[in-house]
Order: sequence, then structure tokens, then C-alpha cells
Amino acid sequence: MSTQIRRTMAALLILILLIPAVSAIGEGENVPAANTAQPVSPAAVLRNGSKGEDVKQLQLRLTELGYDPGKADGVFGKGTKTALQEFQKRNGLEADGEAGPQTIEKLFSGDAAAKPQPQTVDVLEGYLPMLVNKTHPVDEFLVPGDLVLLADVLDSKLVKIKYADTKAVREVAEALDEMLQAAKADGVTKWQISTAYRSYAQQEKTLNNKISHYLSANKGWSRSKARSAALRTVAEPGCSEHQLGLAIDINVPGASSFAGTKQCKWLHEHCWEFGFIVRYTADKKEITGFEAEAWHIRYVGTEHALRIRELGMCLEEYLEGIENGTVKLFPEQETDGTGENKENGEIEEILLDDD
Repeated sequence: MSTQIRRTMAALLILILLIPAVSAIGEGENVPAANTAQPVSPAAVLRNGSKGEDVKQLQLRLTELGYDPGKADGVFGKGTKTALQEFQKRNGLEADGEAGPQTIEKLFSGDAAAKPQPQTVDVLEGYLPMLVNKTHPVDEFLVPGDLVLLADVLDSKLVKIKYADTKAVREVAEALDEMLQAAKADGVTKWQISTAYRSYAQQEKTLNNKISHYLSANKGWSRSKARSAALRTVAEPGCSEHQLGLAIDINVPGASSFAGTKQCKWLHEHCWEFGFIVRYTADKKEITGFEAEAWHIRYVGTEHALRIRELGMCLEEYLEGIENGTVKLFPEQETDGTGENKENGEIEEILLDDD
């Protein structure tokens, strides 16, 4: 038999062997990908410490839905439990962090709710500052656009940044740098940035840490009482200005208190000139819902900041006044010689359109 004939027969044999596989695919049979999660036995109960193939499939399925358990290694650890609890909360299940029959059934069903994707938002868009407080929360997945590392914008000789990964919106960081340069020119130095942008999850952790602190310091307190105390100075997740990347907590390195320092006095006198307001003051706590925080400043832009200082208002009062007409955005433009404020009227119309 010639070599050519042998090669032809071998090729035909390979083709015959491939036909069933090709036909199966053509008929729409489900051929699973190597990393596609396969259903776990509904009788299984997987919890912290569990190991094996079922755990790996659980991890793969959580990953498919956007909940991050970490590496799909078949070991049920802290990351898997946290991801599973997040899935359970979003799907109306008891968030016990265990994969019992009910959780497994929901997880591998066709209507399992995936984790929403982050929503990048221009938090400086529009004429008015964005209001975030206890009655005006933002979405869990809101992420401010144009976030930058403060260390990439601020002069390290002017300010200490407590945490290297601290971020803020670029315009805020640049205004902050300009303000600190002005403070230096006035002979006021030694500043520290403790906090700026904080995600929803980070805010949740901050609140829980504060609650734990109160429980540890007050042995007879209930968790409810500790939570109420914590909420006097720490916002609920979604209710913090830090999530906007527009708020800065600024103080003095190593100082036990910021109030009364020369840095604090300078800040409260001049921050307005650079677009910042002192957000929480003692005389406005019934409105803002927070105790006075001398160190917490919020960027709103120079025009709004100076107007807020002039009126002696907090941000809530200012925005409410604009809405009901008792506060004019730019009072110096109130008349055009005929007794009418055409330009301000046009701005008000735009604001109404935005609403």
C-alpha cells in the first residue's frame, strides 16, 4: 500500500471520529466551558471551613454573578462567606453566610440577582452642589468620576497623607493644594489628610468599627445603643459625603484635637476662598444631623462657598433656600436696570429643567 493511500485512509478515519462531536455541537448540546459553574447538590450545606468540588462550583457561580469570593480554590473561607452574604442580602435570603438548600437553589436559578456594576458619576455636574445626608442617600454603587491619588497632586512638603491610597476628585485635590500653598504663605504649615474618598463598603466598615469601639468601651451597652451613638459622628453607608470624593478630613499630625489649633483657625477663616465649607458646625447640628466636626470640609466651589459663609447657612439651608426662592444664587446680578433679574432667571429655569 502506497504512502499516499495510507495518509488518505488516516484522514478519513479522523473525519469519521469527529462527525459525532461536530453533530452534537450543531444540534445545540450544551458543552460546558472549563470555568463555568456546575450546579451543586441541593442537599449540600456549605459553610466556613468546607472544602471540595461543591465549594469550588459555589465560588465560580458567585464570581459569574459579580460577587467576589476570591480565588475559586474549593476552600470556603472569609472571602467566600462575605460574597455569599452579599448575594443573600440582594436576593432576599437570610444573610447567614451558609449555602443551604434554599441559597443553593436561588444561586443556580435563572433569576438569581447579580451584583450591579459601579456607576461612575460626575459629582460636580450642574449648578448646585450635590446634597448627601441621612435623608438624601446615594446609591451603593455610585463612584465619583475623575478620582486621583492625593499623593499625586499635593506637595508632600506641605501635607502628610495618612494613607497612601487616599483619593479625591481631581478638582477638589487641586483646590486643596492651592489652599495649602496659601496657608504656607501665611506661615501656617503642618497639615494632615486623614480621609477623603470613601466607598460604600469602606463607610460600612467605618461605622461597624465605631460601633465596636462603643461596645468595647461601654460593657453594659446594647448594640442598638452603640449604633445610635456611632451615628452621631459616622454616617450610614450611602449617606456620607466621603462617597462623593468631595469631602476632606484635615487635621494636624500627632495632635489629639484639631479644634483650637492655629491650623483650624486659619482653615475656618480661609477655606471658603478655595471652594470649601466647614460642613458640620455646633449651631447647625439639628439640621445636619451631626455633631460639630472642625476637621471636616466639603468642596462646593468658590461661588457657593462664599455665599454660604455670607448667609451663615449650612448646605441644607442653602439648597432649600434656592429651591423655595428665598436665596438668590448670585445676588450681585439681581437687577439688569429694569428691576428684573434676567440672568438669574435663566439660571433658575435651567435648574428647573435639570430637576
